[in-house]
Amino acid sequence: RRPVAAATLLAGGALAGVAAFMPRNPALGRALWRGPADRPRAALTFDDGPGPSTADVLDALAGEGVRATFFVLGRQAERHPDIVRRIVAEGHQLANHGYDHGILIFRGAAHVADQLARTERAVERAAGPGAMSRLFRAPHGFRGPATALGARQAGYRMAAWTTGVFDSAEPGAATIARRATTALAPGTILLLHDADGWAPGRPRHQTAEALPDICRAARAREIELVTLAELVAAA
Repeated sequence: RRPVAAATLLAGGALAGVAAFMPRNPALGRALWRGPADRPRAALTFDDGPGPSTADVLDALAGEGVRATFFVLGRQAERHPDIVRRIVAEGHQLANHGYDHGILIFRGAAHVADQLARTERAVERAAGPGAMSRLFRAPHGFRGPATALGARQAGYRMAAWTTGVFDSAEPGAATIARRATTALAPGTILLLHDADGWAPGRPRHQTAEALPDICRAARAREIELVTLAELVAAA
């Protein structure tokens, strides 16, 4: 019996290990990763900001009349409170990405809750009470056994994405736009980046430059680009 039990534990541990790096895998808690496929809506989401290129991203979105969801880091909200205020003022959704972009796989629920609370406080100081929505995307989407528990205890719903276009690798604005356009479909949640979680001063010009083409492609397909709150409303 002991070899069987040991094998079972090893298999369970292996599965949990794999699930930790798979943001859509429900083994470590369910996460929002797409919206309804029967409505012509999709969502642009941005991680790791605010940073040097967030204003350019906001300019591009404003030029196209599109609202998006920004998963912000608490330390970045402290550095750029004016950009946090602008995100809210222009009708975008703020969501939580943790305070310092630390990987959470081996961290406990209390640490996760602290990351969320510190970011909430930073956002509240910048944009006032209620500015932060109750969505949380873990850095890189990596989750440990306690990540969902900590988020749930803090009153958050876990969020992932349908497709990431790897704009953080800076493949060029045209490539980013092509990848995003290829992925666009009703219910799609696209993952993009308006900053760099590891190098806060690094810009994301290519992502900002790609946005007009992405938005025009969505319009051509009659897909409305909305916030995550709007995407899942009445779903």
